[in-house]
Amino acid sequence: MTDSANTNNRNLPGVSLIIPYRDNQEELVNLWKALLRQTYPADHIEIICIDNGSERNFSFPDAFLEKVILLTENDYPNSPYSARNRGIETASSEVIAFIDANSRPEEKWLQKGIECLMDSGCDLAGGAVSFDFEDKPTAAKRVDALRSINMKKAIEERAAAYTANLFVKRELFDVVGLFEEGVRSGGDVRFTLKVKENGYSICYCPSAVVWKKARSAKQLYRKKIRTGRGYFYSWSKEENRSLWFYNFFRSLKPPAFRQINRQYAERYGEDLKDGKMATWFHYYASGIAEQVSFMTEYLRYNLGSQRDIDRRKKRMEENSLQGEKKDEN
Repeated sequence: MTDSANTNNRNLPGVSLIIPYRDNQEELVNLWKALLRQTYPADHIEIICIDNGSERNFSFPDAFLEKVILLTENDYPNSPYSARNRGIETASSEVIAFIDANSRPEEKWLQKGIECLMDSGCDLAGGAVSFDFEDKPTAAKRVDALRSINMKKAIEERAAAYTANLFVKRELFDVVGLFEEGVRSGGDVRFTLKVKENGYSICYCPSAVVWKKARSAKQLYRKKIRTGRGYFYSWSKEENRSLWFYNFFRSLKPPAFRQINRQYAERYGEDLKDGKMATWFHYYASGIAEQVSFMTEYLRYNLGSQRDIDRRKKRMEENSLQGEKKDEN
């Protein structure tokens, strides 16, 4: 390596990769192998993996254990945001990057993401998330690809982003606090919206690409039930929120197939050629399932036992004060 290359590398920021996992250790090892092929300098990368409540035994390869920092989230198992918080607390780099254990990054993912973050002057950068149909483009997988993690749309329309592919300057966590503890879904959206409220900027980076496997029908509906519950807590913090049942009634209106086809063509460059009726059905039904889950969480939160209500309100208050306490310190 030339002296010029060494100098350039010294000017690059270090990056800590935060990766929660739960009973998908094989996928985590495959991700680690993909990270070894990144074009970003290896000595600038710190990999932190956090066990988020795994119940199965697994022996990691020795090479993996030598290169990775392994942590365990004990207080809130099954909360990926609590697991990410433990990783952030341990991280030592200038930039924190988030990726899911079931993802596959392109070789220039880190390089492009860091370049985007540094060159744009933004404080956060969300990369592109594409979906792999694994040679079986079923209707449910197409719908998952259409309705999940549209980073470009989320950033440009809401200034929100997802931890499936996110780069954050480390200093932001010192100012606004960490993710909400104990939540299963939606913590990334609420965090990025909070960052925006504090005057920081976010941009979209289409060249920093990670791939995720598109979900089967069963996995799709599980996802929508989980995100519906998580959306309730985001909705509850919006100043100009709609009535709690408004989106449910909106979801009952069947979508036009041409609308679904247009979305698919915009994202994948071609029209839907087969499975049109099944794709329409899963698109419609999964949207209703998500809204029913939202309303169920609303009712459980407001009509549950007083003990449950007090516990949830206390947790929300503690999370909202987290950033203020950081400032005071």
